[in-house]
Amino acid sequence: MTNHTPTGGLRFEQDYSAAQFDDGYVVKFTRLERRALRLFNESAGRVLTRSQILDAVSEPGSEKNDRNIDFLISRIRSKLGDNANEPRFIRTQYGEGYIWLYSPGSVVADFSDTFVVVGPFMGLQRLGEMSGYASEFGKLLQADLRKLLGPEQKTALAPDFSKTQRESGPAISIQVSFFKNLAGVETIVMTRSGKDDRILDVTKFTADVSASRLAVMQTQSRLIAQRAISAHWWDAAENGSAAKPLAVAIYDSVQPKSPIWSWNDADRRLRPLREAHPDDPALKIMWATHIHAKYVKHGIKLFKEGTADCAADEAEIEKLVLEALEYAQSRPAHAAMAAKLLYFVNQNYRDLALELATKAYRADRSITSTLAVLGQMLGFVGEMEEAETHLSQALELSDDGSMQYYHALYMLVQAYTATAQYEKRAALLKRFYRRHPTAMLYFEPFFTDPYTPSLRAKGIALMVKRDQATAMLKQAAYISARLYQDPRHRENSLLTPVNLFVRRFGSGVVPAEVAMHLSKLQ
Repeated sequence: MTNHTPTGGLRFEQDYSAAQFDDGYVVKFTRLERRALRLFNESAGRVLTRSQILDAVSEPGSEKNDRNIDFLISRIRSKLGDNANEPRFIRTQYGEGYIWLYSPGSVVADFSDTFVVVGPFMGLQRLGEMSGYASEFGKLLQADLRKLLGPEQKTALAPDFSKTQRESGPAISIQVSFFKNLAGVETIVMTRSGKDDRILDVTKFTADVSASRLAVMQTQSRLIAQRAISAHWWDAAENGSAAKPLAVAIYDSVQPKSPIWSWNDADRRLRPLREAHPDDPALKIMWATHIHAKYVKHGIKLFKEGTADCAADEAEIEKLVLEALEYAQSRPAHAAMAAKLLYFVNQNYRDLALELATKAYRADRSITSTLAVLGQMLGFVGEMEEAETHLSQALELSDDGSMQYYHALYMLVQAYTATAQYEKRAALLKRFYRRHPTAMLYFEPFFTDPYTPSLRAKGIALMVKRDQATAMLKQAAYISARLYQDPRHRENSLLTPVNLFVRRFGSGVVPAEVAMHLSKLQ
């Protein structure tokens, strides 16, 4: 037995052979104690009868005796420094058995590959008969986080999670604290960033102990999970925009270090933030960027289904950007994006947009958050040599294979297409296809040679239906071609898909808003 009174959080070894407290004190457990501890942790908050514990710890052929369980519990309490009168770990439920109070899953290993940890849980010893509430809520919250994040990002439930583990562990942790007052049990849920321990979000509510508490807990859990992930996303996007274009930072924070981006996942994070903070200027710029990105990611589908409301979306983008313009000018990445968006919705903003983008580039200490955007803007207004220089450098300064890399690569491919520099474009696409061969399915119909298309492009065109082809042309004109000041650049940007689809469907496949940019179809 020990005379030491351990303090702080508790971490068990995976096999329950030992446990270490935050103060560094280590205790070791016998084979029967390990079995009992495993059962307790797996059944936290529930009453375990002596018979249940006895069945779990007894070995084949051994004599079963309920009194042995009392001795076993006494030994575990002693090792944990637990007081039966004021229990922190094991509470005696007289006439029934024992309840493990401390945590539903306090086996803590390495969290370095974990995205979010639900923990620590504070104030559990004050819950008394409501100790099971913490276990129920923790499991619901972890399940909701899994639904939001998907299988690629790992979650963990660790109510004894410590500050030391946070510093070298997950991207975020969610601390759940309980305290009693006259109104009942108050619950405070605090989302913290991983390594720097900053508070990203705080939610407070009264715990429901009624018969219908499960439905209430489910609603609270879904809301908190959504708020936690959205708060982390917002923080990551804001911090990321210091070193990469805002449009990249927004989606890169959803799927870090991946060239594949999900508009829908970002929408689930951004929408509740936008509703909660409608006047925040940073979110206004982000939301405007998100509306524009909808046409980049889902434009073909929107035009095909007839659900593209360009005029309304442009009006909203313009309103949001103008309202946030004063704020944006103090942040280079936001200013550059504001410039691009204003030019996108109305080319009469050309001079203002160029001024904003140029000033943002000069103020950008890293230049990587503004270089590609300014390069694209220069291309749109016809300054192609400068555009190529800026975009080539943006490509060189980006990590190969990152979303930022492909963002710059795509813009450079667009510039080479507009100026009919097909050899340079082919070299760039070769590098791209080598890493992402499936990307050919989208890019080849737009970027193959306009007069001698590749066999791949012809094959893809054969699989495309007429309404899909028309939608593809509309998207190409809307997000890119129409923005070029020089008519030759507009025509060059559309020539490849137009020629490809006209060969198959005839000139009727080309909608009026695309034909207006083509000399031979006017």
